[in-house]
Amino acid sequence: MPLSAEVDKFVKVASASLPRVSEIIAAFSDEDRAGALERRYAQAARDFGCDEAETKRWVTALMRKLRALVIDARSAI
Repeated sequence: MPLSAEVDKFVKVASASLPRVSEIIAAFSDEDRAGALERRYAQAARDFGCDEAETKRWVTALMRKLRALVIDARSAI
């Protein structure tokens, strides 16, 4: 299924930011980061024109990837 231009742009921008974001949040406590980033990515997806189903699907995928990157970043500290 081809992505709409808005979804494609959001996914590219959000994906490109993941390595740097993971470094930043790796230093935060669990309480400080819980849920906040997911809400911000969801808002960004909506701002890029994603509908709610696309927003949920892509934010879920991004958060899964981000969790893996945070684990890697923490192990490097």
